[in-house]
Amino acid sequence: MKAQPDIEVLDTTLREGEQCYGVFFPIDVKKKIALLLDEIGVSFIEVGHPAAAPSIGQAISEIVKLKLRSRLIAHARLDNDEIRLVHDLGLRWVGLFSGISERSQRKYRLTRQALYHKVEKAVSCAKALGLFVKFTCEDASRTSIPDLIEFYSHLASLGVERMSYADTLGMLRPSDLERTKRLFDGKIPFHELHFHFHDDFGYAYRNALKAIECGARCIDATLLGIGERMGLVSLERILATLNRSSRKGGSVTSYNVDAVGEAVALVDSCINYEHFRDRRFAHKSGIHINGIIKDASHYEPIDPERHGFERLVVLSKFIGKSGLCMLLSRCGFKHDERNLRLMLEQIKSDDNLELADLEEIRRYFIGKGLEPQTA
Repeated sequence: MKAQPDIEVLDTTLREGEQCYGVFFPIDVKKKIALLLDEIGVSFIEVGHPAAAPSIGQAISEIVKLKLRSRLIAHARLDNDEIRLVHDLGLRWVGLFSGISERSQRKYRLTRQALYHKVEKAVSCAKALGLFVKFTCEDASRTSIPDLIEFYSHLASLGVERMSYADTLGMLRPSDLERTKRLFDGKIPFHELHFHFHDDFGYAYRNALKAIECGARCIDATLLGIGERMGLVSLERILATLNRSSRKGGSVTSYNVDAVGEAVALVDSCINYEHFRDRRFAHKSGIHINGIIKDASHYEPIDPERHGFERLVVLSKFIGKSGLCMLLSRCGFKHDERNLRLMLEQIKSDDNLELADLEEIRRYFIGKGLEPQTA
């Protein structure tokens, strides 16, 4: 087995990548991607959020059987049932996440104290099950430094193995990272953090380079840079950078990039480019859709309509109850709780469903036997 690179890479193509508008991976393709990522030598592979849809759990179960060297992580909300599902699928790592800013408290409708208590319960549940925990502070780049220091310190006291900083809206600049490192010094070890950079304003790669320069432990990436809205830093680009550093005598052990081309081609074959070109303000994740229903600024760095764009809410297996309710109401359909539950189950079982045009969504609902409200 080759030496572990000093700078780790977490690939989240199978989780974040599939949440991109225009992207869908069949289970057999997910397995091939996981094998290639393992061959490349990434430290972590995020394999999905199993509670989001049945096929995601099925794919994770199949990937676990591959016995890969890379550490596999599945996501779960701060919910004991979701955490237990990760454990029951045979994984050793769970990825938990939460924002802690005042904006996040409003989104979750929880006080700061209640949010901290919920985090403690979730970590305690994971630990009781024998899981290692990677905890992401969502929207960290819009969270005050004192709040970040307090939160990361608290996570460390709970025994969280890995802590991640997410630039959820892609608003960070390299100079902001330098300032963050300076303010973290002596309080939070920068070299122990993972970094998750979105690319809404084209800064993900430059931010990744700055984070590495500042001593980051791990960078999140995806093949072709796919992900929510404009995606993340691309795996192929960050690996090329790390390998150049190795050839110049740096301390980074080279990744095996021979399999990168095959992995990129595999992902490219799973992209519907007609949809993909409209991804800038497309929301596919149920968690993100729920967030924009409450306040669009949770997951949009700018108001799309003021800049000539259209916000798209995608009907797919990733949608949640609040998103489905919103689409039904927007399309003029009546629904009760029972019908809503049954329809949600059907949608989450339809792996190929991906609609964002309201007229197409309306026709889909009619095909399911729903009756529009009468005036």
